[in-house]
Amino acid sequence: MSNSSFPLNIVTPAKILGKNITYIRLKDETGFFGILKGHTNFLTVLVPSLVYYTDTNGKEVFLAVDEGILSVREGTVTITSREVFESDDAEKLAEIIENTLAKRDKSEMAFREMFEGIERSFMEKTIKLVKGSI
Repeated sequence: MSNSSFPLNIVTPAKILGKNITYIRLKDETGFFGILKGHTNFLTVLVPSLVYYTDTNGKEVFLAVDEGILSVREGTVTITSREVFESDDAEKLAEIIENTLAKRDKSEMAFREMFEGIERSFMEKTIKLVKGSI
């Protein structure tokens, strides 16, 4: 680890990634801000945004963050989010996001349809029960 680098942990329900970086630029409800080594302890809520960090080789890597929590504690930066997409190519990142969101939409639609069926069945049985009691 170089003198100016610090650990970054990216935590999602699917994975935990650890990296050493020299800079990260993020966004919360007040706007964009940056973090360098030695940042004071800090906690904030991230908004959905495209952010980036600089790795120890000086390369910028882009992250698409689907809201979340950012903490800086004792020199370690941790992003906790439902989903974080990563790529050193912004166009590739846009494609990854588009494909993932399309899959998510399809999955959420199937869940909504299933839930609507359960709700409809519940209402029909409740109506039958109420009519049978009168």
